[in-house]
Amino acid sequence: MALKEEPFVIDLVINKDGEFLRFIVGKKRTIETEVITAKKGKARFLLDKCEEVLGYGEGSERKHKLFLDKLELYRGIPALEPVFKFYDAKNVKGINMAVAAFDELDKKTKVENITFMVGTTRLLETDEIRSAIIKQFEENEKQVSNGKICSICGTSNSPVLDEPHGYLRFKKRYIKKDGTLAIVSMGHPTGQNTLVSYNEKVFESYNLTGNLNSSICRECAKNYVAALNFLEAEGHPKDKIFQYKHRVDISDTTIVLFWTRKEIEDFDPFDVVELPDVSNVKHLLDSVWKAENKIGSVVDTNMFYSITLTPSARTVVRDWTAMSLDEYKKNLAEWFHDIEMVDTNGEQTYSPLRWLINATQRDKKPGEKQKSDLNSKTRIGTILWNAAVKGHSYKIPLEVMQYVLNRIWKKDDFSKERATLIKLVINRNTNKHMKSTLDDANTSLAYLCGRLFAVIESMQWKAIGNVNNGVKERYFAATASQPSILGILLTKNVPIYQHKIGGYLAKELNEIAGKISEIGSFPQRFSTIEQGEFALGYYFQKNHKKETTDNNN
Repeated sequence: MALKEEPFVIDLVINKDGEFLRFIVGKKRTIETEVITAKKGKARFLLDKCEEVLGYGEGSERKHKLFLDKLELYRGIPALEPVFKFYDAKNVKGINMAVAAFDELDKKTKVENITFMVGTTRLLETDEIRSAIIKQFEENEKQVSNGKICSICGTSNSPVLDEPHGYLRFKKRYIKKDGTLAIVSMGHPTGQNTLVSYNEKVFESYNLTGNLNSSICRECAKNYVAALNFLEAEGHPKDKIFQYKHRVDISDTTIVLFWTRKEIEDFDPFDVVELPDVSNVKHLLDSVWKAENKIGSVVDTNMFYSITLTPSARTVVRDWTAMSLDEYKKNLAEWFHDIEMVDTNGEQTYSPLRWLINATQRDKKPGEKQKSDLNSKTRIGTILWNAAVKGHSYKIPLEVMQYVLNRIWKKDDFSKERATLIKLVINRNTNKHMKSTLDDANTSLAYLCGRLFAVIESMQWKAIGNVNNGVKERYFAATASQPSILGILLTKNVPIYQHKIGGYLAKELNEIAGKISEIGSFPQRFSTIEQGEFALGYYFQKNHKKETTDNNN
């Protein structure tokens, strides 16, 4: 715990008299040095940036003093005598010569960490220095130990500190066109995002100052920071993408990390959500509905956990989940039941989560550079992840469907994913269960009105072909909220189309109009849910097999 790996590039080489010899610039590698819980307002021992080590750069005086104060804690250790001589003001061949030589290095190198060598010996690699670091750490632990109980391990073996506990290093990984792996930092430019920080007044609440908000000892903090960094990074390239094992990217600014208490071999929580196909979904449904895996108690069964994080200077924890793996599987089965769609060939299909999230965003036109609305994408992505893992008990806000409807009304593509989201929201917010394909038995007035509009649009296309401002472009969005417009289309537009196409689609038109007439007249307004039903009726009518309609002439 006293030592931690830190990167460095530059060796500052001195002799036994503290005289500067040279800088050795190598490839970036790591070396163990004194552990510190947070870098802000602190200096590392024998390894740091040029501001701390050399006092190089404007405004570096305070940082350099922190470095020298840290060094002073280790005075009396023989191996450090050359270093103290190096900083002695009387040594004309010491730090001043080093600063002059450092000024000649290239700009890119100057931002890297520097450590000390005496001759050919790197000080941080010697047993004497390592032992001194461990001894100093143990003395510090005794001084700050306050007897507080850690809320995780339930002991006071390691101090509870009122300071940041560590960094999460969020990276976005993708495969470039040349096949190489590219890594881009998320959140903080350095990729270092503070996870826990109660070191400022602004984080205090209910008169509980500092870490009294959540007592976490240093040892537990180290463990969970290391665990989260592992979950964030683990994965491998697959099919020209980087496939994470424990992570789902909700948006460019938010990710979900998930794991199970015990390793599992026959079930991959990632694949079944992000890369669903008919075979693995069928296996999941069979195992749940046929009770091949008996549902155990929360105490005895394996557990599934997830946490939603937004990296920034301080990492934002948006929500978290803890449930039995059996319950998670059951909830996923409900999710796939709700997002199942049947294509024109009669095949069952299931959209990946990221496709559904993207469906709430505006379509990008060819050559367009406009980005997604990250705030809405993050919010909706978090909602949909929760809907997938928490089952029917989690109600999806109607705003999700409203985002989709707005894209459709604004003439973006009415894709399968957008239809899927509408179906999902209706199923989660009503007692209705919208089917995965055209439902002739559905007597919802809104659903029938959507089907009727699709038939009228098809009649127009058959009569006059593609037009720039057809019935869909002019009336679709308005009719979804004011269905009485259909009455106008039936009396004014349809007779014109029928005059040109004869009896084409007459059967469908009369059947749907007859059902609407049996229920009543067109209402003045449709609610948000009814607008979703209208859109689904239109989508399924447009995309069902055409064999029957083509023979109605």
